[in-house]
Amino acid sequence: MDKKQANRPLLLIGSVVVIVVIFMFTLNSTNKGQQRLTDEQQLAQILSEMDAVGQVQVYFHYEQETESGNFLTLSKGQKMTGVIIVAEGAHQSTVKSLLKTTVSTTLQIPAHRIQIVPMQIKEEEK
Repeated sequence: MDKKQANRPLLLIGSVVVIVVIFMFTLNSTNKGQQRLTDEQQLAQILSEMDAVGQVQVYFHYEQETESGNFLTLSKGQKMTGVIIVAEGAHQSTVKSLLKTTVSTTLQIPAHRIQIVPMQIKEEEK
């Protein structure tokens, strides 16, 4: 009987560790859907720091590959197929070219999959 009581703290500690690991795994898997937004924001922030680029917004387009069976469709993962960049300085051809080269090199996607467009200049209401 003493052995059972002596093992209770070890069993309790082991159970707590397993629960914490499961919780952390679940938390990480739910954050994966938010990762794409974070990557877009990080790229926009970095690009906006470049000379003459100005404010930037970025959108990643993903094509989801699926494998179809008789009654089941399994998701195999996502592949980035394109990027849209809206930038204040994109009306200048040199800025547009610099953005396209930088994004193509950084994300390892072909330049023809990157669309750079000038940002609409909004007049302040007076």
